[in-house]
Amino acid sequence: MESGLESKQWWVALRLVPNLNRVRFYTLIDHFQSPEAVFGATAKEIASLRGFNEELARSILAAPERRAWEAEFELIAKYGVRLLTLEDEEYPENFRQSSFPPPLLYVRGNIDPLDRFSVAVIGSRRATQYGKTVAEEFSARLAQAGVTIVSGFARGVDSVAHRAALASGGRTIGVLGNGLGVCYPSENSRLAEEIVSRGALMSEYPMLAPPDRFNFPERNHLIAALALGTLVVEAAEKSGALITAREALEENRFVFAVPGDITRENSRGTNALIQAGAKLVQSAEDILTEMAPVLRGLLNSNKQNSRLSPEPISGLPSSSAAAPGEEKLDELERVVLSHVRQEPVYFDALLARMDASVTVQQLSSVLFSLEMKRLVKQLPGRMYASLS
Repeated sequence: MESGLESKQWWVALRLVPNLNRVRFYTLIDHFQSPEAVFGATAKEIASLRGFNEELARSILAAPERRAWEAEFELIAKYGVRLLTLEDEEYPENFRQSSFPPPLLYVRGNIDPLDRFSVAVIGSRRATQYGKTVAEEFSARLAQAGVTIVSGFARGVDSVAHRAALASGGRTIGVLGNGLGVCYPSENSRLAEEIVSRGALMSEYPMLAPPDRFNFPERNHLIAALALGTLVVEAAEKSGALITAREALEENRFVFAVPGDITRENSRGTNALIQAGAKLVQSAEDILTEMAPVLRGLLNSNKQNSRLSPEPISGLPSSSAAAPGEEKLDELERVVLSHVRQEPVYFDALLARMDASVTVQQLSSVLFSLEMKRLVKQLPGRMYASLS
C-alpha cells in the first residue's frame, strides 16, 4: 500500500460503515476531529451525538475488517483513484467555501486549481432535441471561454454537456452518485475515460457503491457546491435538476435557467425556476456577463496559475507566433483582439469600431473571454489593453 494511501486508511474504514450517510460522517469528523479518533471513542460518546444511537455506535466501532478496506484500496489502486480530504492541497476550493464540504472525496483524473471557474450544466435524462442542442451550445461556448463544465454524468443533458466541453478542447468534471469502480450508465464507459484524460470523475462513495437512488440528492448537492453557477437547461416539475438548483441557491451560487416551450413537460421545471427568480439566459454570453465580476476577481487572485497565465518560454520566436490560446479564438474574438493590440482602447470606442450587429453584451462577453485566456486585461475606466 502506498504511503499516501496508508494515511487515509481510517477515512476509508469509516466510509465503509453501513448506514453512515454524509451528515453523520461529517458530524463524527466535526466532533472527534479525525476518523482515527472516532474509532478510539466509546459507544456511549458516539451515541450521545445528534442523529446517533447505541446500535449505530456499535456498528461504527465494529469497523470493517481489515480485508474489507484492503480490498477497497486494491480497487483504488486499480482505477488510479486518489483520496482527498480537507487537509489536502488539491481538495477543490469551491468545496472548501461551501456550507457542507464533503469530508472524503474519491477522485479519478486531475483537478486543476482553475476548475474553480466552473458552471454546472444539468437537466433532464430524457432530454428533447431542443434540450440537447441548448446544452451542447452553452457547454461548448463556456468551455471555449475557459470555464470548466460540471455535470452529473447521467443520460441526457449531463452527457451532452460533458461531450460538448471535451469537443471544444475544454475541461469537464463528472460528479457521480455511485462508486468510481462502477460505470453508470454503462454506455458512458468511453466518455468516462475521455473525462479522466481532460478533467476528473469524483464521488463520495466507496469504489463499488451502486447507483442507489438515495445517493443522488447528495450527488446533486456536490454539483451545486462545486460550481460557481448552475444552469438548468431542461427539467420537468419534479426533476432532480431542480433539487440541484435549490442547493445552489442555498450555497449562494448563481442559478440560471433556459426558457422552454410552455406546452412541454420537460420545460415546466425550468420555466418555474425563472418565475421563482432564476436568471433567464438565452446564450452563454448571458452567463459570462452575469458572472464576470466574480470570475474576474478570482482570475486576478490566480495570476500565477499556468493554465491562464502561461510563462513565456525563452528561445522561441516572438514574431508572428500565436499567443497561448489564440489558435482557438473565434472570428469576433480575433477582430476584437486585433483592435486592442493596436492601442489601449475604451469599451465604448471599441464598440463603435465593431460591426453594427455586435451588441454591448456580446462585446462584454468576448472581452471577458479574452481576459480568461490572458490575451487582454481590463484597466481603470473600462479600458482594455493587450497582453500578447
